[in-house]
Amino acid sequence: MEVKHLLIIAFVIHCNCKDSIMEPVLEIRGPVMDGETVDIVCSWNYKSEGKVNLYIKLGEETLTSCTQENTPYPKVTCEPEVDKNFHGKVVTCEVQLVIRSKSETIFVNSDPFFTDCPKNITWVEGEKKAFECKAGGYPPPNVTCSMGSISYKEGETFTVSKSMAGKYICKAHSIDTVSIEIYVHVESKPSILHIDGPPESQVTAGKNVTLTCEAYGDPAPAYSWETPKSDVEISSDGRTVSIWDMKPAYKGTYTCKAQNKHGNDTKSLTLTMPAFGSQAALHPKSDTGLEASNWRILGSRGTRACKKRRSCIISVTLNQWFPTVVLKYP
Repeated sequence: MEVKHLLIIAFVIHCNCKDSIMEPVLEIRGPVMDGETVDIVCSWNYKSEGKVNLYIKLGEETLTSCTQENTPYPKVTCEPEVDKNFHGKVVTCEVQLVIRSKSETIFVNSDPFFTDCPKNITWVEGEKKAFECKAGGYPPPNVTCSMGSISYKEGETFTVSKSMAGKYICKAHSIDTVSIEIYVHVESKPSILHIDGPPESQVTAGKNVTLTCEAYGDPAPAYSWETPKSDVEISSDGRTVSIWDMKPAYKGTYTCKAQNKHGNDTKSLTLTMPAFGSQAALHPKSDTGLEASNWRILGSRGTRACKKRRSCIISVTLNQWFPTVVLKYP
C-alpha cells in the first residue's frame, strides 16, 4: 500500500510542475515598421511521435502563406506585410498535435458471393486456360468448377481439349456454399487431314484429275488453293480442284489452305506425269481382255501388233497430248 501511495503523490507533483507544460514559443522579429514585412516565428521545441501542425493567428484570423519546417523540431514562419491596422492586435501561436494509435482492421464474417463469373465461355483447343470465376465474402471463399468427377480450382491452368466442352458447376465455399452454372464451348484451329488425289500422284496425259482437301476446325474452315495454273475448276465449297484433260502445264504442287478465325493450316500434293522413255512389261491379256494377236498399240507413226508371246517389252514415249509406244521384243 505504501508503494502505491508514493507513486500517486509523485505523479501529482510532476503534473503540477510548471515546467512540464508543453507550449509553443512565439517570436516577433522587429522592429515592426508600417508598410514593411515582419517575421513572426512559432516553434515547437519538443520531439513528438505524432504529426505537429503549427498556426500563427492575428486576432482570430489565421495567417496564410507561411512556411513550416517539420524536423527535427517543428517551426512555422510567417511574413505578413504590416500596416497601421496591425497596431494593438494580438498574435498567438497554436499547435495541433495529431497522435494516432496503431491501426486495427475489422473483419466481418459474411456468406460467399460471386463477383465475376461469366456464364458462357469459349476456349480454343490446345491453348492454356483457367477458370476465372471470382467470389467475395469473409473468410475468402475457395472456388472450384466441376464437370462430373473432374474439378478445377479457380486460376488453375490447363491445356484445353475438345472433351472439356459442356456444363460446369462452380462453387464458392467458406462459412457457407453458393454455386452457379457455366457453359464452356471449345473451338479449334483448322487442321488438314489429307488431300485425296490419284495414286502416287502420277497422271497420264489426257486424263481427268480431281483433288479433294479434307480438314476439320470449329468454326468450319474456308478452303482456298494455290495451283500451277489458274484455269483449274474449284468447287463452290472450295474443297475440290478438278483438271479436265491433263497436260504437262498442270504438273506441279497443289497447296490447300484451310482457315478460320483461330488460324490456318496448309498441305500440299505434287502432280507428275510419266517420264519420257520409261519401260513397262505388257501381258498379252490386258484389262480389256483383248487377245495378243488382236492387240494393237497405237503410236504416232502407226501400229504394230504384239506377237503371240507371254509378254511384250515396250518402251513408252510421251508427246504433249498422248503416249507413243514402240514395241521391243526380248
